[in-house]
Amino acid sequence: MRLVFVGTSRGARGTETHLLCLVRALARAGHEVLTVARPGAFIARELTASGLSVEPGVFRNALDVRGGRAVLRAIRRLQPDWLVGSFGHEYWPLLVLGRATGTRVALFRHLNSPLQPFSRTLLPRMAHRFIAVSESMREHLVGQGVARQRVQLLYNPLDVEHFRPNARLRAESRHALGVREHEVLVGFVGALAPEKGAFRLAEAFNEAMPQRPSLRALWVGQEEAHSRLRSVIVPALQERHLLRGWTADVRPLYAAMDVLAMPSEWLEPFGRVSIEAQACGVPVLGSRMGGIPETLREGETGWLLPPGDVAAWRDALVAAVDMPAERRRAMGEAGNQFVTGRFSTSRIVEDFVALLGSPAALPG
Repeated sequence: MRLVFVGTSRGARGTETHLLCLVRALARAGHEVLTVARPGAFIARELTASGLSVEPGVFRNALDVRGGRAVLRAIRRLQPDWLVGSFGHEYWPLLVLGRATGTRVALFRHLNSPLQPFSRTLLPRMAHRFIAVSESMREHLVGQGVARQRVQLLYNPLDVEHFRPNARLRAESRHALGVREHEVLVGFVGALAPEKGAFRLAEAFNEAMPQRPSLRALWVGQEEAHSRLRSVIVPALQERHLLRGWTADVRPLYAAMDVLAMPSEWLEPFGRVSIEAQACGVPVLGSRMGGIPETLREGETGWLLPPGDVAAWRDALVAAVDMPAERRRAMGEAGNQFVTGRFSTSRIVEDFVALLGSPAALPG
């Protein structure tokens, strides 16, 4: 199969990571893939470093003709079976270019923000495939008025050869962080913001740490928010919190953790951090909302909690400390197996190719 992906975003967040992971996996599986990407930005840099083809292009907005020219060059160069987009401001240009060139179009929806009435009516009808990255997101789209039969489901892929348990890395990372063997390290990875539940989680630590002296916290997020986070943490407990900025490789930090907390208070479209941690053998405490429940097996690979409920999160932190280390390790092993079976790149590529090849949800 020949596919042209379009992703001219400047960012390096979940949507960009999804595109990179899927493109790399499709190429490894023997498909021909060409990506239109912003020169010098994250997607272009990463794909070039992987030896994959990139057509330089930028969509500053939906009417940017320069982006359209780049996509046309890519279509002429590859003669693709499919044109694939993931970013909202690129949806309409890709649909127009797909119609003009006779190329089928698949659009991923990664955000839970509402579509404009015009878009929610026409986008799923005009695209040959309109794909949500979780069942929660699909239900959210249906709730906006999108016909259920026009929304397909494909989970985010994860490179489980990259994210995996590593006992040596765990020992090295805990030593580097100054975490002792008997201490239980609960980590947070994400934006240090209210919608991610970071500050209510800090309040839960304030209540749990006095009860369990072996409990410690690791925060991985933007450094400019560290001072605000510290203002929430009780002064006497500050030394038990480790704050780190964004890093290109978070695997050493996952390796150091005993449990990951994902306390989001908004409708997460999916929950990539949850599957990354489980792939590394770390059980997860996650909010029971959005796509997060679909990323774990409650009671087997993690636990689901009410978002924003400080008392419930406090009790869960205490329970995580009290749980025998052998039980946490067993849950971590189960999490690795679960993620490998459901979210591995090989599984998702197989499902994606099957979805594109099915006769369902054609425009009209």
